[in-house]
Amino acid sequence: MATFPLPLPSTQPEPQPAVDLGGGTVATLRCAGEVAPFARPVVDRYRRHHEAGNTEDGLRTMVGFGFWQLRQDRETQFAITAPDYAAEDFVDATTDDLTLALWIEAAQADVLSRTDVDGAPVDMAMGVTFTKAALTVVERGRTDELVLVRRPSTSEQDSGWLVRTAEKSFLRNKEVEVLAGLLVQSAAYLVPLLALPTGTVARVADGRFLGAWATRATDGTVADADRQLLDADGRGAGAPIGERGQAAAPTTETIEEVVDGVTLRARIHPRLAPLAGSVLMAFAAGAAGPLEPGARLQMSYAPYTLEATDEGGVLLVTTPDFSSPEAYRERTTDDLTGALLGQVEQVQKARQAGVDAAPVRATETIAIQSAALDAIVLGEPSAFIMERQELDPGAETLTDGTRRSGWSIAVPTAQTDEERALRNIDAGELQACDRTFGPYLALPVGSLLQFVGGELHSAHLVDQAKLAEVFERGEYRTMGEVLASGEASRQLFVDAD
Repeated sequence: MATFPLPLPSTQPEPQPAVDLGGGTVATLRCAGEVAPFARPVVDRYRRHHEAGNTEDGLRTMVGFGFWQLRQDRETQFAITAPDYAAEDFVDATTDDLTLALWIEAAQADVLSRTDVDGAPVDMAMGVTFTKAALTVVERGRTDELVLVRRPSTSEQDSGWLVRTAEKSFLRNKEVEVLAGLLVQSAAYLVPLLALPTGTVARVADGRFLGAWATRATDGTVADADRQLLDADGRGAGAPIGERGQAAAPTTETIEEVVDGVTLRARIHPRLAPLAGSVLMAFAAGAAGPLEPGARLQMSYAPYTLEATDEGGVLLVTTPDFSSPEAYRERTTDDLTGALLGQVEQVQKARQAGVDAAPVRATETIAIQSAALDAIVLGEPSAFIMERQELDPGAETLTDGTRRSGWSIAVPTAQTDEERALRNIDAGELQACDRTFGPYLALPVGSLLQFVGGELHSAHLVDQAKLAEVFERGEYRTMGEVLASGEASRQLFVDAD
């Protein structure tokens, strides 16, 4: 079994193939080969900057929770740099060796992909509190067992993490704060664990991971009833994307509406019966015209159609079959559960996020990177970035008239032009393939979501204009600092259960 957490790369950093940003301008990068695939989102972001005519020496950008900057080496050649975590003052120092910065992203994504919880990534400039006894263990390389407890943060600079020794020490109440980025050199084995959320307890000894648990205990103790997130081998509850159970129960009930001697009939999960009843009532009220086979009605998320039966005077209310992508494309069903579940989940997630819902219909398209679509279809564990952008005037529809949602989904591992190519997929077909993303489709323009292992990793509502203003000031700001400040964005789902 692979070592867990993901260890620091064992190979030396080396130049990677230069990337053409367009028009003969290239970006160079240097890192260990093991983490090179994680540089793709950074390269793609700079390619978009270049397409907009913004490439210049010192250009800063944020991808994930890392800070990246261009250094101009020649007229048409720029090197991508990152904070130098090998330096004591890593906040101000930069390097063109991206190995450590990329490893942090990769290692924390690996941890979260194995668990069944929403992560809470730590900006490397945040503080991690150590008892003096625990700090002695780290600094002297001792084998004592350490306990990591994540408590609620007390400030924007506080990660919430406390590291103490398992054995009681008279020094245990004396605490010191260490910047998370400094742990990359002194205790790299702790860094991947810092993405785990508040309420997590993790144990390590002699640099070896012993396990992680979710607990409500405020002192970090673990009880038999607490849920284990990861065992000593890094095995956890996280299921590969595409293998998660459907939210709807397998049982349905039949509902009917009778009008002018015509019976409208459908099946539905009992919890959604009132919503399904409103669909039948809309048909009965004439919203789709005469009650006859083929009558079609679009209500919120999905379209509904009347179909004939062998019973005289009985029409089925049907909708696309969301049970699989093939079924969605080829069949309809009188079980309205999938359609109405998609509608309800969108509204609920928007409410939890504290934003006005901007629902997406099942027939609207989502631009999905080919590599991302392959990972979704094959059920491969991967990190996904989901973003909703404002559509330019006149670009609201595709050439065939299909309406675009503004959403896109990408993966950081896409390397070739073929893998980065976008494919427009109906939202309904995506729901039929994987239910991870559908509930978030009603979040508004500016929403930026990150998924790892089929779970939401982070979510922010970003004001791009304000974000640009922040970085135009020339201040060194990490992504975490900018997001935490609320100057250009706000975190979503902070009050969600």
